[in-house]
Amino acid sequence: MNNQPVVSICIPTKKRVDIVRETLKSLLSQDADKALYEICISDNSETDETKNLIEKEFSDVSNLRYRKSDCQGFLNSIEALKLGNGKLLKLHNDYSKFKPGALKDIIDASRKYSDEHDMIFFSMGSVNGPKTISKYTNFDSFLNFISYMSTWSSAFSIWKKDLDKLIQKKIQVDSMFPHTTLLFSLTDKNRYIVDNREHVESIPLKKKGGYNLIDNFVRIYLTMVRGLLMDKSIGKHTYDKIENGIIKFCACWYAIVKTNPNFTFSFENKEQLISNQCGKLAVCRFWIYFYLCYYPKAILRKLIRKNN
Repeated sequence: MNNQPVVSICIPTKKRVDIVRETLKSLLSQDADKALYEICISDNSETDETKNLIEKEFSDVSNLRYRKSDCQGFLNSIEALKLGNGKLLKLHNDYSKFKPGALKDIIDASRKYSDEHDMIFFSMGSVNGPKTISKYTNFDSFLNFISYMSTWSSAFSIWKKDLDKLIQKKIQVDSMFPHTTLLFSLTDKNRYIVDNREHVESIPLKKKGGYNLIDNFVRIYLTMVRGLLMDKSIGKHTYDKIENGIIKFCACWYAIVKTNPNFTFSFENKEQLISNQCGKLAVCRFWIYFYLCYYPKAILRKLIRKNN
């Protein structure tokens, strides 16, 4: 492909006009050659606010591609990736604002590892460990390091050649974790690169949620990880680390929702879901993690209310 960009920044979005504007401005202010990257926005809003934003404020951006999509929910991530023409397709949350110099670093990393098409995971400082680039020679050690951050869409990237092959094979992606399905299909890479440098900062969201968090992460996601264990793509140590991380993650989010009305995740049948997937001891771990997270947050909110 002539004049193919090095990187496509693929942004799925829905009804977040002000958020998208801020993220786009952070991208366009980067000191990076516009011939080396493109911005691809897939919008599955029922309304035209985002479309109008692009036409009125960003119509002169030659490397910006926008498309309306009628897909549902997180499947918009796949539509955003399919819109990209770059060698590397980097999925990117609409609320992740780029820090100065970040885009150039991402382009440089993409160029460096393009010859062998090594898997690149932009964990953005979210993984415990050095804020540097690390390399892994097998999928098990890679997944052990990133753990359940494999669910984070903004960290995911895939070479266009790899995506085209998976589409040709008619891969069936999970509707809640479509990008993770793609990631878990790339277990045969020679190397896995984790870029843990802090390239972005999150724009605060007014509301987040709308689904059963336990069902998503404990039942659906851990079933996907268990499939990797059954296929011997990962070992038991890696599975156990991810399972425990997910239990702690869900417990901490339950504490957040209990103390912050802006988050609307539900937790119906939490004990049954956890027990069915992970065993009764995991339910005990859930409650231990919950109370360790909940009481400090509850006390802090009471202090804030008292001072106000």
